Amino acid sequence: MRTQPPHRAPADRQRVNVLDPWEEMYWGEKLACTTEQLRAAVDAVGVQVSDIRAWLARSKPSPLR
Repeated sequence: MRTQPPHRAPADRQRVNVLDPWEEMYWGEKLACTTEQLRAAVDAVGVQVSDIRAWLARSKPSPLR
């Protein structure tokens, strides 16, 4: 796995670019999801980080009680 260079940020902090491997890794770590989950979210709701975050929250399984 590549490590991220220090002080690098996404080109656009409001949108996810899954075509850039570094950004895909960055957003996966930032949003606590796998690459597959991130791509599924982008396919479902588009590239806006706020929409992806909401989709991921709805898609996570509920904890057992």
